[in-house]
Order: sequence, then structure tokens, then C-alpha cells
Amino acid sequence: RNAMSGHLRNLPHMKRLKNLHLYQNGFVGSIPESLFELPNLEVLFLSSNLLTGEIPPSVTGAQQTLKSLYLSDNKLQGQIPTELCGLYKLEDLFIDTNDFSGSLPTCLGSLSNLKKLYAFKNRFTGDVPSVLLNLPNLVEVGIEENDLTGGVNQVCAWGRGLNIWADCSELDDGCDCCERCCSDLDSSC
Repeated sequence: RNAMSGHLRNLPHMKRLKNLHLYQNGFVGSIPESLFELPNLEVLFLSSNLLTGEIPPSVTGAQQTLKSLYLSDNKLQGQIPTELCGLYKLEDLFIDTNDFSGSLPTCLGSLSNLKKLYAFKNRFTGDVPSVLLNLPNLVEVGIEENDLTGGVNQVCAWGRGLNIWADCSELDDGCDCCERCCSDLDSSC
């Protein structure tokens, strides 16, 4: 862990900033909306802090540039805002190990550049949108330790080389093509 802590402050004066790596610190409070106003921001790495609240709707301010959004291992909550689906350059979306709830938005299927989606260890419910799992560049999906109920086996029938980690026993239709089937008894997930 690093030694930085406190609230994240506004950084609008850092116009040329491309990569912001503030992971493994003790930052608290919500994600400042001004971070998404940085005109050249490509990577925002805020994992492993103590951030709370929701992903702000102002996330769309980064739609022209943001390629990687890492929010893993915080205390974020609420539903995934549909504004996140406007980040059309996004390649990596790590929202795992938080307290997000609701369904995985179908509009995530519009993120055609998405390669990795880690959404495990949250409280997501419902089916996994097939349009999401059919994204052309998607190679890894981690959805275990949620309350998801189906939508994965349809993707298995497509025969794509997609690595999926899921709670196969909780999915209504199972997961014949999952890379790893997780359960409460499997500590390797």
C-alpha cells in the first residue's frame, strides 16, 4: 500500500495528463466528477482505495479518450450508470469487488473496443446480456460472486474464444464454456 489518503481533489489544471494511477492508497469519498473532464485522460486507475458513492454521470466527459477504467476493490455502490456506455474507446473495465447492484446494463454491448470486463464480487442480478458477451474484441469476463441467473450458455454455442469466470451452479442454464466455474467452495476464484 501507498501512504496517500484523504479525499481526491479536483485536477482540472492538469490538461495534458494521460494516465492517473492512484491505486492502493487510502483515498476516501466519492470519485470527483472533474476527473472525467481531463481532456487527454486515457487511463484512470483508482483500484484498492476506500472510495464510496456511485460512478458519476459525468463519466461521459471522458468519452473521447478513456481506454481503461479501474475501480476495483473500493466501496462503490448503486447501479452502473448508462452514461458509462458512452465511453466508446473503453478497452478495460474493472468494477469488481465493490457493492454495485441491479443488472449489467445491456448498453455495455455498445462498447465495441472492450477487451476485459471484471464485474465479480458485486450484487448484480438477472441475465448477462448476450449482446455484451458477443462483443468482437472481448476476451475476458469475470462475473463470479454475483446473483446472475443466466445468459451465458447462448454465448457458449457461438464457439468464441472467450474466457468466462462465473458461478456456473447459480446460472439457470449452466455454463458449458466457462474457463472457470466458481463456487463458495472454490477458493481459487
